[in-house]
Amino acid sequence: MGTLRDLQYALQEKIEELRQRDALIDELELELDQKDELIQKLQNELDKYRSVIKPATQQVHKASALQEQHRTKRQAISGEPTAFDIHELSHVTLPFYPKSPQSKGLIKEAILDNDFMKNLELSQIQEIVDCMYPVEYATDSCIIKEGDVGSLVYVMEDGKVEVTKESMKLCTMGPGKVFGELAILYNCTRTATVKTLTNVKLWAIDRQCFQTIMMRTGLIKHAEYMEFLKSVPTFQGLSEEILSKLADVMEETHYGDGEYIIRQGARGDTFFIISKGKVNVTREDSSNDMPVYLRGLGKGDWFGEKALQGQTQETECNAVLL
Repeated sequence: MGTLRDLQYALQEKIEELRQRDALIDELELELDQKDELIQKLQNELDKYRSVIKPATQQVHKASALQEQHRTKRQAISGEPTAFDIHELSHVTLPFYPKSPQSKGLIKEAILDNDFMKNLELSQIQEIVDCMYPVEYATDSCIIKEGDVGSLVYVMEDGKVEVTKESMKLCTMGPGKVFGELAILYNCTRTATVKTLTNVKLWAIDRQCFQTIMMRTGLIKHAEYMEFLKSVPTFQGLSEEILSKLADVMEETHYGDGEYIIRQGARGDTFFIISKGKVNVTREDSSNDMPVYLRGLGKGDWFGEKALQGQTQETECNAVLL
């Protein structure tokens, strides 16, 4: 059995251990509060993006409704005038800057790696790649200054930059990274400063060009979706307004060769219209459990319409390599 002095020493150790734990808990709680604040700020930024990146057609319908009611309202993206006529947009000539296959691949991968741009359609990404022009900065140059009004987004091809906010370093970035994307998604001031650490080579696109791409591809896609929907017997009795709303919520999905899109017997919740490629339709033979080929489908064909009525799939569909 220990002496009183030993017990007092052990008690002091426990008290000190508890004090350190309390201090650690206080520190972690403070860090948690800071992270909660950061999450809220990021959520606010995300809400801004979502308020801007809407299907272009939703803006078209809203603008048309307001014109009918003889009211005016500012555009969500910016105060700059925006054309809504698909025929006018179709004749807009976008700039084109030649690039090596390596540069094209780097820009595309950078966009697909960016949280706010990776969900763009491949056709939109391709136009963005074509429209980007080269920019170079020397070492210790300021590319973006916090608080300035921005209108360009950049993709780094060569070099290294440092990102700071309120004079505090956030990170460094190298080739294959997108920065400044907030400027083309939302008309606001720069949220951070970007300075070069070396000589850098960049590719840039301005907000007006980006918005033209988004608006044009959105309207073209909407027109295509409307034609598809009108060709589906199930929807031929629906009004233009309802068809237009259906077209607004349609999403483009990609499948690889041989990949199953729907399976026989599964309860579906998705209706498909083929925009590109071919699909094989099969039904399982109950006698030998082997799939029996029924027909092939191509661009403009549809399947899975019974899923909208909550019915199970009677056949299987899988993608076919062209």
